[in-house]
Amino acid sequence: MAGKPAGRTPPPGVRAQKTALVVARWLALAVLIVAIVIAVTSCSSDAGGESTASGEAAEGSGSATAPPAAASSRPAPSGAAAEAVAAGVERAASYNFTLSAVASDAELESLSADPQDTLEGATVKPASCLDAVRQLNWSPAQGGQDPARTDFAAEGVEATGSIEVARVTDRAQLRKHYATVKQMLGDCSEVTLSISGSEVPLRSSAPETSPEAGAESALLWSRASTGSELEQQALVLIGERAGQVAMVSFIGPRGIDDPKFATMADGILTATLNDLG
Repeated sequence: MAGKPAGRTPPPGVRAQKTALVVARWLALAVLIVAIVIAVTSCSSDAGGESTASGEAAEGSGSATAPPAAASSRPAPSGAAAEAVAAGVERAASYNFTLSAVASDAELESLSADPQDTLEGATVKPASCLDAVRQLNWSPAQGGQDPARTDFAAEGVEATGSIEVARVTDRAQLRKHYATVKQMLGDCSEVTLSISGSEVPLRSSAPETSPEAGAESALLWSRASTGSELEQQALVLIGERAGQVAMVSFIGPRGIDDPKFATMADGILTATLNDLG
């Protein structure tokens, strides 16, 4: 991009950290179904048999209180998307989210693959919402070109966040995602997932966002009831600029419905989109 440095370095105080691929995919909202299936299945099995999958789900529980693993040297993406993500990370750091992990090319390639159908064996009520819940797995890296992504966290804060940018030329793909969000805010705002005899509520609402942020879609979902071990919330904003699509998200066990998260997501999305032009 003209007039920009060849590569933006993390702002002072931002520490690059290693990101497990399962955490990256989890923050991309593929975990919405994966975590439910794993957690409910785990609860219905013997307490003594803890599988690798359930261990990975626990690792990606949204808690940022434990220090991330030390950074490693590995290829990271570059280009317009990476520059925009770096601008968003810089804004996140201004909100004290100073722990960050840049996704490598290999991790982004894995994110671009079609997600596994994790609803097999589960029942969605109402049944008309089945496809909409499946489509929540979408993120810009899926089907997009030259993607970039960074996950970020703050010490002592349970919520974690992510910024993902990719060039998406398939407008039909975007229209389908926007239609999914609209459906989740409409007829599918109250959904029940039945898995292994357990029923898990999933509620969706529109977060309060600023029109200046440029969000084309905004979704806040809450899973399970307050106090449940399956309790989880997420906030996702999607915006477009100069042929690129940006996604900013926060996820955690609770508290994401606090208006401050929508305010921070607004600011991060604005910084990301502004860097794109």
